[in-house]
Amino acid sequence: MKEQVVLVISGQGANAAIRGLMEDYAAALQSAGFSIVHITTEPAEVQYGLDLIKQGAVWCALTWLGILQNLSVNEERSGTAVNAFDAFGVPLVKLQGDLPAYLEPRHWDIPLNTINLYQAEEFVHYRRRWLPRATALTSLVPPIPMTPMNRDRVDLTTRRRGKLHFLKNGNSPAGLRDLWRSRLPTSTASLLVAMAEEIERVGTKARPFHIGDFVADFLLASHAICDPPSQLIAFISTQMDDYLRRVKSTMIAESILDLPVVVQGSYWSHVDFVGRRAQLVEGQDVDASQAIVEHQLGVIDMSANVDTWPHDRVQRAAGSFALVLTNRQGWLSQHFPGFDGLTFDFEPESIRERVHDAILHPERYIEQALEFGTRFRDVYPREAFSERLTELVDLARLLWNEPKPSLQPFFSWPPR
Repeated sequence: MKEQVVLVISGQGANAAIRGLMEDYAAALQSAGFSIVHITTEPAEVQYGLDLIKQGAVWCALTWLGILQNLSVNEERSGTAVNAFDAFGVPLVKLQGDLPAYLEPRHWDIPLNTINLYQAEEFVHYRRRWLPRATALTSLVPPIPMTPMNRDRVDLTTRRRGKLHFLKNGNSPAGLRDLWRSRLPTSTASLLVAMAEEIERVGTKARPFHIGDFVADFLLASHAICDPPSQLIAFISTQMDDYLRRVKSTMIAESILDLPVVVQGSYWSHVDFVGRRAQLVEGQDVDASQAIVEHQLGVIDMSANVDTWPHDRVQRAAGSFALVLTNRQGWLSQHFPGFDGLTFDFEPESIRERVHDAILHPERYIEQALEFGTRFRDVYPREAFSERLTELVDLARLLWNEPKPSLQPFFSWPPR
């Protein structure tokens, strides 16, 4: 296995975020002794990756959200196009960063030897309940301290002089409601608006919240729809998830408008920054964002409607021993007792007070950030990712590759 490579596949995304994530996970594998080959979706690079697969040089492939999952090759005998990962017995590990309702075909069992690594238990719950035909191996991706730096490299003097940055693209909750009204039947738009009002009330609490289940329960309670089809659940779940993210990000931005902070991202036209102390800066790529994490006072973060897993910006801040202020979440309470001082509730006053306190007392918060980064490395060691990947790839190869091991006579593998 050590003589083979892990093929790391990156695609295009906002602010090169996908590239940054894949580079971090690849670096974690490389530090564990794996050889890495990076490719993008450029045709020449795809062909290079395919050639490596054909040569038997690839142990597994690692991709974001199923990018290149349909990579095909012509079968020698029939000339029929078949999935390259299946044809050459190379498991495809899909890092899944959202509900399976988003881009659902990327969560299907394509190829057959797919391994889905989800970033939160809420996403696995949705998959189990609302994609019941899914049979691929599924697990949780261990969090890691991203782009880790040595503690002695932290420039405390520069951080004390820096600002807090809310690194987030915005978007208007009212704009989404208007979109429903303009493009959907009146009754359907009214249903979504009513559901949005309810999810805004219950979906901002610090507890696990299963959006697919919420949608199904709402349909049953309000419209007596029993066992709604999974496609309807998926469509409405994406709308509610998007809406709730817009509500939360807008609440944070509006709560800190009169504080000396930076809101950095796109799609903030629905919030008026004129005459306010907060500064609006257009979004930057992942490298510029990393520089902010390393050299500014800290970042303000919000979870992606999950309670069970740290957002990637939290992992990036922990890797740099940087200050991160984020909403109260179950994983924090469970594994990081004593760090409540880095959290806020989704209430305007709670957000404003926490951010204001960090600005008034930077020394205290920087010290907490150093302790948090140290604790994060203890709870989530980087080697856990390579260990999880090894276990799952070995199982996928056992399930899908030939020949099978011959053990006791009382078990035989069914033919494929």
